[in-house]
Amino acid sequence: MRIGHLNIIRGGEEVEFGRFSELIRLNEINAIPEPDAVNAVDSRFTLGAGSIITTGHKIDFTDRVEIGRRTIIGGRNSSLWTHNRQRTRPIRIGSFTYVGSEIRVAPGGSIPSRCIVGIGSVITGELTGEEQLIAGVPARAIKGLSEEDKFLIERKTRPDLPDDTEGKG
Repeated sequence: MRIGHLNIIRGGEEVEFGRFSELIRLNEINAIPEPDAVNAVDSRFTLGAGSIITTGHKIDFTDRVEIGRRTIIGGRNSSLWTHNRQRTRPIRIGSFTYVGSEIRVAPGGSIPSRCIVGIGSVITGELTGEEQLIAGVPARAIKGLSEEDKFLIERKTRPDLPDDTEGKG
């Protein structure tokens, strides 16, 4: 696990970073203490093995946020929100997924494994179906990934990544 400069990590019940994961710089990973929610909350944040969060992202984990293996939250300025005024819902991003700059994920948003999410997309609910290009406001599956796209999301996220972080999933 590598943590770069000027990251803020605070609150929540549990924060877990997988082996060989990276939090590059200027990210804020935060949970609201004692939220006024009508549902039970599960304030845990998990970043899977070999996954990367680049620069300037805001992630609220007042409810659970799970990011799978070898996934990249790329570019800058994305926001993941698990709460609104009185209710929380978890967020899940699968493994081997690339998320472009300035995306938004609303409470309950879910992105499948082996997908690419286009710049500026807004995830408002649970998306299904692997190996898709996801884009738009609200986001939806646009088309299947090409062989070149599949090759790129399957590549190691860093050169020293051990082979045991590979595989489908």
